Amino acid sequence: MDIKVIDGHIDTLLALKQQGRTFSQRSDKGHCDLHRMKEGNVSAALFAIWPGMTKKNLINGMDAWFKLLNNPENQLYHIKNIDDFSKAENSKKIGAILHFEGAGGIDKDFALLRLGYQLGLRSMGLSWSNVNKFATGALFEQEQEDRGLTELGKELLHTGQKMGITIDVSHLNDPSFWDAIEITRKPLIASHSNCRSICSHQRNLTDKQIIAIHEKHGTIGLNLSVIFLSEEHKKTKIPVELPFEVLKSHIDHIVKITDINTVAIGTDFDGTTVPTNLSGVNDLPLFFNYLLENGYSEQDLKKLGSENLLRVFKDTWI
Repeated sequence: MDIKVIDGHIDTLLALKQQGRTFSQRSDKGHCDLHRMKEGNVSAALFAIWPGMTKKNLINGMDAWFKLLNNPENQLYHIKNIDDFSKAENSKKIGAILHFEGAGGIDKDFALLRLGYQLGLRSMGLSWSNVNKFATGALFEQEQEDRGLTELGKELLHTGQKMGITIDVSHLNDPSFWDAIEITRKPLIASHSNCRSICSHQRNLTDKQIIAIHEKHGTIGLNLSVIFLSEEHKKTKIPVELPFEVLKSHIDHIVKITDINTVAIGTDFDGTTVPTNLSGVNDLPLFFNYLLENGYSEQDLKKLGSENLLRVFKDTWI
């Protein structure tokens, strides 16, 4: 069974540079390249510029983004509107969507936001687990900050949504999350987040947060990072094998307290430590087959793989 996937979050842009590899060539490094993405039935993905903490980070990231897109050997189709998804599929290319993982590098006048949009920015997180002029992230090691969105952050959220940019609440701390929920006029996504009731990491979502995203008609992408999947391994630094049941438990829980329309895929490939039995994007069909054999229908998996996230893009893009 081939389930089409729109991956809501990959960090391949930076990984290619750090690992000295090219997207068009199959590699045993990292998690994603052209050949492995095709084997994994990935029809499109959100390519993150990370970390988006400074203007320099964002500009360098956009430069890398266009170099990747403009190389015909990479077989990428630049997605800027909903119709582009079918165009990418018809051209037998992988759809590529630009995402800012953290908005700290955007100036107070939002000039870089407008520039980003012209260059294809269609999804944005307000913070990457840090404190910036817009929002406060879920910090990894330090004590959590009790600070939500700033007034400028609220303005950024509204401006981005008016432009047709999907707002991503992954990496926000709890006060910033609830501020975003309160003021949003459109669906939100948590592009790569799991369930805090299963793995009590501050980067994961509480049940109330999951329900709030559902009530806003948004989606939550299953994050394959070991530290966000398993309570036992939430401080691990090395790859470990995790039974597919552990991954499935997060999907099960979201579906139990909301419905199948709330779950999506946001692997975090090329940006984190993933289970050794899902060592690359080409292994995704193994997980989908497991889900099919353990309670999920083919229609459920179509929603999980791509349809739910595509629905949110239809509701948030112009």
